[in-house]
Amino acid sequence: MCIKKISRIFKKFLDRWDCVIYKSDFSDGKLIGKPAEMGAFSVIDYGGNVKIGENVKIGYGVKIISTSSITGSKREKIIRKPVIIGNNVEIGSNAVVLPGVTIGDNSTIGAGAVVIDNIPPNSIAVGIPAKVVKRKT
Repeated sequence: MCIKKISRIFKKFLDRWDCVIYKSDFSDGKLIGKPAEMGAFSVIDYGGNVKIGENVKIGYGVKIISTSSITGSKREKIIRKPVIIGNNVEIGSNAVVLPGVTIGDNSTIGAGAVVIDNIPPNSIAVGIPAKVVKRKT
């Protein structure tokens, strides 16, 4: 079952699918907008702010992460950077969108891609890390 630390605007998704939308321990994080479709087992962490445009389709098992911790050094470092997803974006199943990424309008992210850099509008990006392989006309 889904975690209950959720925004009310996502209530309809939780009634139909097993997805998780949560805010990290940062109380000032905001979630703006909502996807038109969201697949099961997807996660949105909006502790560092996430903005979702109109008509965004999110596949199964997608992870959108706006906060992250880096360990393995002498001290732990917390990263909080906003994620911005433009209008008419499609994100394929099991893709991961990391903190600080902007995905431009009308773009498509391939299944299993790991998005670590900004994706320009009207692009198709695939791979690990995600790279633009085609521009839409």
